[in-house]
Order: sequence, then structure tokens, then C-alpha cells
Amino acid sequence: MKAWDGVAYDALPLPHEQWGKRTIEALSLLPTELLLDAGCGTGRDAQLALEQLSEGSLICVDQSSTMLDQCRSRFGQDSRVQILEGDLDKALPVEPESVDAIMSVAALHWLSDHNNVWRHFFAALKPGGRIATDCGGFGNLAKTLALVPQIDPNITFPNWYYANVGDTEKLLAEAGFIDIKVSLRPHPTPLPNKETLATYLRTLVFREWNDEQINQMSDLLTDNTLDYVRLEVRARKA
Repeated sequence: MKAWDGVAYDALPLPHEQWGKRTIEALSLLPTELLLDAGCGTGRDAQLALEQLSEGSLICVDQSSTMLDQCRSRFGQDSRVQILEGDLDKALPVEPESVDAIMSVAALHWLSDHNNVWRHFFAALKPGGRIATDCGGFGNLAKTLALVPQIDPNITFPNWYYANVGDTEKLLAEAGFIDIKVSLRPHPTPLPNKETLATYLRTLVFREWNDEQINQMSDLLTDNTLDYVRLEVRARKA
């Protein structure tokens, strides 16, 4: 799969910023806590969360080396921040029961097995620890993806998993979480112009496509709007 372009990602007007703010607010972080950002990307959301951790610390985890390079540039030598490479399909690269809270924004829909994700998150949390996550949920980009056969009926997609509420609640409970709250939030996202839309599609959504395919999709999206649906999860370890 094509490597992420962290610099181009950071230059875009991302709806992820709103998703990140909601996720962070849901955690009600205390100044002394240790927070782990699972699938941190370039660290945009982690930087916002760090403002609340004046005496705490932050662990950023991502599988993409190019995203982590941008994340390191963002945080410089801040001693409160540890940046680690890790696959969210596997155990988090931390000691069991070592973190107070876990956040994740726009990452988990890249994983086909959320059963593993929630169990790994549960194992990393201290007793009483919380999770707040955002990712693509059931119905995410349905209208956009339905346009793809008009470009090429043979195009395939990454193994995105847009989970629904019921399945997610079940997996969270089986992993051991309590105080579970799961919801789907439609978040239609208009881009300001065709140029920005094309760059957005090339950088985030259809990263393997050529320029002609990207331009065709930009033209088909006549209102410059992506039909996002977010799966929001909040839960706690007893």
C-alpha cells in the first residue's frame, strides 16, 4: 500500500479536527494522566490532548513511519511525549495496565478485527481507565463509494471495516468494558473547491488511484461533499 504523506495530510482542512475534539472532550482528562493515542497519525489530535496534560504524559502509536516522522517534527523534544511504532491489530507496545486513557481518531476502520482492538485496549488500561474513539462507521462514504463503478467497475478498496452499533457494543462487553456508549454520527463534509477535494481524495481516501481517476471522482461529487458517518465509542474498564 502507498505510504501516507504526513506533510500533505497536515496541510489539508480536515474534518478529523472536529472528530478529535469530541473524542478528547469525552475522556475528561486529568492533568496528571498518561494518555495513549492509538493510530496517532501526524499527532494533530494528540497535540490538542497534551494541552490538558500539564503534569501528565502522552504515548503516540502508529504503524506508518511517514506519519510518525511528521509526529516527531510536531512534538520536537517534548519530554512528556513518547512516539512508538505499533500495529493496532496486535498488543499495544506498552506494559499491561499502564495507561489511564486511550483515544483513537479516524484509525480503527482500517482494521478488520475490532475484537482484537478492544481486547488489546482493555489490557493496556489501568483499572478505571477509559477509552474514547472515533472511526468510520456503518454507512460511511456509502454515496461516495457508490460512484466508483462509473469510473472503473474493477476498482477494489482497502479492507475497511465500518462497524455498526450492536456488534461494537457486543465486542466491548466481551472484552470486559463497562459504561459502554456507542453511536453513529453522520458528518457530511463539504470541501471548499474542486482542487482541495482532489487533493483530499488523493491524500486520504483513494491513495492508490491515478490522477485521472481522482479527477473523475471529483467531478462526480458535484457538491464537493463527502458523506462521512462516524462510529463513536466511549467505555470504561472496571
